Amino acid sequence: MPLTEPQFYKPDSYTPHGSLVYLMLRNKSIYQRIADISLSDLGVTAAQMSVLMMVAHNEEPTISSISQLLGIHAAATVRMIHKLESMELIKKIQSDSDKRVFHLSLTQSGSKLAKRIPERLCGLLNRSLVGFTHAEFDQFKDFLLRIEKNNALQLKDLS
Repeated sequence: MPLTEPQFYKPDSYTPHGSLVYLMLRNKSIYQRIADISLSDLGVTAAQMSVLMMVAHNEEPTISSISQLLGIHAAATVRMIHKLESMELIKKIQSDSDKRVFHLSLTQSGSKLAKRIPERLCGLLNRSLVGFTHAEFDQFKDFLLRIEKNNALQLKDLS
């Protein structure tokens, strides 16, 4: 039996500021500003760090897969990849099976930098969770994963 759709939001009382999406985006924006400041001495921005970490932790990442994972427009991802290439942090490797596809890989410098980033990120993330218990943290993560699953199902239904 399908689950009943909850009525947390109603058109007559909806305001963007009360939306979970707005709250998540606002927190992401604040976190990116904090990360930009914290990473500045490493010579990368939070957006660049996100791409570096996705390349470091995904099998055979491509521009398309990075764009989808991070929810960034493909053209913006291409510009970011070019910037990271010019910084000699990543390199593109043409696919053997499809010459239109380029896999992304960290350079030696990019790999060294990627290894330094978790120390910074963990501190920022842990400070974001001051006052949470481990159980609350696990529950919060579970809630976000459930929202992601529901959104993926909605996307599938709309496609």
